[in-house]
Amino acid sequence: MVGYTGGNVVAAGLPQTSFRHNIRSFVFALAVAFGTFQYNLDTTIINGFQAMQGFLRVFGVPGKGGKYVIETTFQQLITSLLQVGLIVASLLIGPFSRYFGRRAGFFVASVIGCVALLIQTFVTSKGPVYVARLLLGVSNGALVNLVVLWISETAPGHLRGSYVSSFQIFQGLGGITGAGISKAFAKNLSKHSYQLQLVVLFAVPVWFMLYSVIYMPESPRWLATHDRHDEALKSLRKIRGSNFSEAELQAELDIIVEAIRVEREVQAGATLLDIFRGTDLRRTLLACGAATLHAASGINFLVGYGTVFFQIAAPGSDAFRNTIILQVCGFIGALSAPVLARYFGRKTILIAGFSLMCMCFTIVGATNEGKLIHSPKDAPAGAALVAFVCLYQFAYNMSCGPLAWAVGAEIPSQRLRSLTFGFAMGVGFVFVWLTTFTTPKYLNELGVRVAWIWMPSCFITLLWLIFFLPETEGRSLEDLDIMFANRVPALKFKHYVIDHTIAVGNGSEKDADSEKGKGTESRDEVAMV
Repeated sequence: MVGYTGGNVVAAGLPQTSFRHNIRSFVFALAVAFGTFQYNLDTTIINGFQAMQGFLRVFGVPGKGGKYVIETTFQQLITSLLQVGLIVASLLIGPFSRYFGRRAGFFVASVIGCVALLIQTFVTSKGPVYVARLLLGVSNGALVNLVVLWISETAPGHLRGSYVSSFQIFQGLGGITGAGISKAFAKNLSKHSYQLQLVVLFAVPVWFMLYSVIYMPESPRWLATHDRHDEALKSLRKIRGSNFSEAELQAELDIIVEAIRVEREVQAGATLLDIFRGTDLRRTLLACGAATLHAASGINFLVGYGTVFFQIAAPGSDAFRNTIILQVCGFIGALSAPVLARYFGRKTILIAGFSLMCMCFTIVGATNEGKLIHSPKDAPAGAALVAFVCLYQFAYNMSCGPLAWAVGAEIPSQRLRSLTFGFAMGVGFVFVWLTTFTTPKYLNELGVRVAWIWMPSCFITLLWLIFFLPETEGRSLEDLDIMFANRVPALKFKHYVIDHTIAVGNGSEKDADSEKGKGTESRDEVAMV
């Protein structure tokens, strides 16, 4: 998923108006952020299908005790093909929306989503389901990318972080809704148990098919990029509302136009090979490392197979109820993330999150090795295991979930940002697909011992965070260009003092004074509009 590419930046010359003053634009942002509701709703529902007899009687095979079970290959493909679709969407939605616009992207993604859901709802053979999962992955990936892109381009600069983070709330709500629906249909043995759940998923694509055509304004920045300045001003007027004067709107549009001009000059002549040269190589490796934090955390075994895991790990407990608790804990973690970000740096929060996750996996694995859980009679130990898995979900959502993409997008240089982040995002998605595809095999063979795979992964990642990841909190993008040009070690980033600003242009980075100087640290902000 694409992350937010800036910090709390303010377009020069524009006043920092209050949140209340910008309430109209925030409502537009919420209407668009609803697009991310589908992703978590879908993954949670599919998660529940794998443990639901109504679904397994159609797509499973007979197992012990007269119950049906899911085949490993089918289990792998219905989850991993969604990830393949996300990769495809990430590659295609950028060029598509660049030429046809953000609104057109929302509409096409919604049509693809409706087609995929129709196939999944009515077919009873596995082949078409595989095609539908791939298509739904394309739809989900396009919607998530477009949501972040549209909000980033339309939000006021000083409120962009808050606006963009709203999509995480809808993702959390999607997970809770999906878990609740799965619980409601858990004991229904007919195929309607899963068909009705799939019908609920139509809410998002149908909404955007109507909204994108009838009322949704096009991104002013996209319009300005195509020299459609009159339409860009009209779109700004619709988004900002009557709280802003014509002079203020025109001033904002002038800044957008100027930023586009500078961006075109800076990016002229940039090639993919440049991201592997000079100091940009370090930035590329760091961005790739940040992009793979999701896969390294082990979250995909819960996203795709959480309900099945609870059935294996805590026999006798209600796996569907446990999934609801898990999603609620994750939602609380997501809500706490913006609060924590106000008082602690990105690196600090990530270190705390991975420390908690490492501890949780250790305790979950130790519970199994201590042979505390064998049957429904071992309910207390099972409850403890579920509790630490829920704590893990909280830790992920308050740290890695919201921050991994943001850090990966801040680290690249201005000139190579889109190329570097696009490459890093591709690397991240490949590892997400790999972990999603292999998890069923390990889960079926190892059961709770799968924790011993992810505990070392979290521990190694924790060491990488401590010794290699720079702290980017509070630094402008120009600050980062200077510090990387000066080859500042990661452990000295937080307290490094910049003597003076340097020009970073035409792809070259010049040396500035060393950290021994005691000048005033640069805090010049840039227009990210």
